Amino acid sequence: MSSPDLSPLNVGALEMAQIEPESPWRPLLIPAIVVIVGLAIAWALFAHFGRSTPDASGVVLRQVVYPVQIDAAESQTDPGMAGTSAEQNETIVLVQARVTNISRNPLTVFDMVADVKLAGDNNQSAAALPEDIDRLFQRFPDLAGVRMQPFARHQVIAPGQSAEGLMVFNYAWTQQQWNQRKDPHAVISFQNGRSLTLPLQ
Repeated sequence: MSSPDLSPLNVGALEMAQIEPESPWRPLLIPAIVVIVGLAIAWALFAHFGRSTPDASGVVLRQVVYPVQIDAAESQTDPGMAGTSAEQNETIVLVQARVTNISRNPLTVFDMVADVKLAGDNNQSAAALPEDIDRLFQRFPDLAGVRMQPFARHQVIAPGQSAEGLMVFNYAWTQQQWNQRKDPHAVISFQNGRSLTLPLQ
């Protein structure tokens, strides 16, 4: 007759198996799914409502491209510079624009720049100063029909208000080079707001 198995029971092991399930991560699965779904919803709401809104809107009222040939010999006052080229091709771009402040705060104009891509390079031209614009119309009176108040730096546009003005840009290009331009646009920057980009023709 065989003797009964009197080996001691591992009571501690049974209790630990009951306290710690075989897969301790399973109870955390549902909370993790809830957190992931919540983050996805929060990201979608931020992408829709939290994207930055512009501070100004704008429109180009009129654009005139005026190619000129400047005779350097006529404007040459220093006889020691006789080697200067007799002619210089330039393309003057005159842009009449309207800018509207759609923000809640006044916008102060900082600068105006035209950015044009030619032969793979970006070429920038800062807007001419008001006194240079006056000299331009004196020299080329046939541009009188485009004349209007210059769009001025440091002018303040109140919320909900608009400002109109003329911007003049100059490139040392021929008309043929200008015709090969890509992605022309003017950028109006503000001291206290997001810049405004106006597509040019």
